[in-house]
Amino acid sequence: MPRTFLAIPAYGSPELTDAVLRDLARDEPLPRDDLHVVVVDNAGDYVLPGWAAGVELVRTGENLRWIGTANWAFERARQDGAEAVVLLNNDTRLSRGFVPALVGALAGEGVAVAAACYDDFWLHQRAVHVPAYAEAYEPRPVVRDVPFCDGTAIAFSLKAVAEVGPLDTATFPHHGYGADVDWALRARAAGWRVVVTEAAYVHHLRRVTMTRIGRKAEDNRAEILTGLDARWGDRWRTLAGLGPGAFPPHNTGSGLDWYADRAWVLGLLGEPDAR
Repeated sequence: MPRTFLAIPAYGSPELTDAVLRDLARDEPLPRDDLHVVVVDNAGDYVLPGWAAGVELVRTGENLRWIGTANWAFERARQDGAEAVVLLNNDTRLSRGFVPALVGALAGEGVAVAAACYDDFWLHQRAVHVPAYAEAYEPRPVVRDVPFCDGTAIAFSLKAVAEVGPLDTATFPHHGYGADVDWALRARAAGWRVVVTEAAYVHHLRRVTMTRIGRKAEDNRAEILTGLDARWGDRWRTLAGLGPGAFPPHNTGSGLDWYADRAWVLGLLGEPDAR
């Protein structure tokens, strides 16, 4: 595995951070020569458990949010000589062999960013078979080329970051909702690929941090739409493979009617003949 810098943005809920660290240490004890794990403690109250001695704890003194943590990780990883950055929400649980499987997808020709498949918001990123719990996931040697991917559990090539630039904190000034879509569109415009790998799977509890800081789903929807409209105008939906039905008010997840090519999404999910 290439040298990898893995950052976990955390804001409260220490039991969740403990759980995802246990998942990371389950396959091979930390620290590892090729993996540097850092908890970015945006609330300033997390205490590393004794068994996680190989993990670094960074207290930022402010809430960098997801987007700020990502850009901080890009710069720190560059200074450390890493080749890849993984961003991992603390409200997640991981399949076995998660990090090598996720980072391995960056080895594909021209891949800028890779995300794990999951049980969450975007249909084009859903696992074909969602397990009862993450550790039971059966990996598949399948890589999907997609227009964009979710920032919940995501690996960036630092070579691509150097070319494409950091996430846009000015356009997405709150948590960073929509910045993952924007970065993927920018990477693809520069000739890079964006992929989802079925070799790695993540279960996402969803909105734990957002609930703690008082943000509502409609606030996040507004950040996505306002930011993407500002960056791309009307064409971002087409570039993202979405139709006019995407992001209706009070949505809780994407549906087939969000996509411009429904047959493509059904094919990803193992239903190639469905219409």
